[in-house]
Amino acid sequence: MFLHFFFSFIATAAFGVLFQAPKRTLAMCGLVGAIGWCIYKYLGTNLEYSSFYANFAATVALSVFAELFARVAKEPATIFIATGVIPLVPGLGLYKGMNMIIGSNYDQGVTILITAATDSMAIALGVMMVASILRVLHVRKLKKLI
Repeated sequence: MFLHFFFSFIATAAFGVLFQAPKRTLAMCGLVGAIGWCIYKYLGTNLEYSSFYANFAATVALSVFAELFARVAKEPATIFIATGVIPLVPGLGLYKGMNMIIGSNYDQGVTILITAATDSMAIALGVMMVASILRVLHVRKLKKLI
């Protein structure tokens, strides 16, 4: 698990550089991505959850950490979320699915592409859910102040 953490940290921080995140946030970006990837691997490999549920749980966790680090660093949460989900993006599944379809193996290709699409939806749902809950809590806090 240490190697998963290390390499996902490096990959996420490298995408932070690519996306021109502020230099002082690169370590936090790397930490967000590493946490998400380790949760995904643990749930998928050790607990044998489907990739949809593992992606969803990992994205919820990394979104919570991204929101927390955004407040600490006084930066938008998008910096941390955009880099943090990079290890979870099902790029290999999309490639394999398209490769199968090009190779006339339609059934297997479509199955892989559907799995990649549902994994992408799990990522989107995880980010959206955390952002929505925090937005509701923020609005509720503002109404109490008025």
